[in-house]
Amino acid sequence: MFNRILNFVLFVLAVVYLYRYQAMSVMDCDAAAQDVPVFVQVSMPDPDLNTELSYAQITQKFRNAHENLRAGGYMQALGVTEFAMQVQFGLQFVEKLKSFSGQMCLVPQKVEVKLALNQTIFLGKSSTRSRCQFKTLMDHEMRHVTINRDVVQKNIPKFEAAAKEGLAEFARQQGWGPYDFSDSEVKKRVLNDYLGAAMNRTIKETERQINSQQSRVDTPEEYMRIGRVCRW
Repeated sequence: MFNRILNFVLFVLAVVYLYRYQAMSVMDCDAAAQDVPVFVQVSMPDPDLNTELSYAQITQKFRNAHENLRAGGYMQALGVTEFAMQVQFGLQFVEKLKSFSGQMCLVPQKVEVKLALNQTIFLGKSSTRSRCQFKTLMDHEMRHVTINRDVVQKNIPKFEAAAKEGLAEFARQQGWGPYDFSDSEVKKRVLNDYLGAAMNRTIKETERQINSQQSRVDTPEEYMRIGRVCRW
């Protein structure tokens, strides 16, 4: 009987020892999530061309895109370029279980970011009837297209930094663990929210830079030059 009791006590002590040995600390989880690689893939296809709108419709598009210019009622836009940025990201991770209690660490492995810049050039119907008008307007709008591409290309490192910023903010505010398995899905959703917020901030900053540079193309002098080139 004594031997059975002794064996039982030793078994309990062994379980407690193993539990304490395998139990994770915050430091364990943080160490497992260091130096996460980020890969950014960029897609910038050739712009689409739309020549189905009237000058009046294009002028309205121009006004909507350049509200800060407060253009007068007499202003007529002959062409306009619209752009849209889309960002998708995927996070690869593993969950490490190191204790008998069900506590886990969320360990990110890498982040893949897909950045797409889509553009559409709108030229008024009438411009297609004149080779001079069409070429003049296309040359002007392609300057806008080039600016959009150049700014996005230059900001690729910022999207990589944004992903790392989102991971770091999640680590500061939420932590990589340890946490109970029942909280696993919530943790993953929250992590995606942090990454999404960081990406959105970078998109807005990139758009701000694009709009700032575009104003250097849309000047009164440029409009006067276009007006003198061809018969409108």
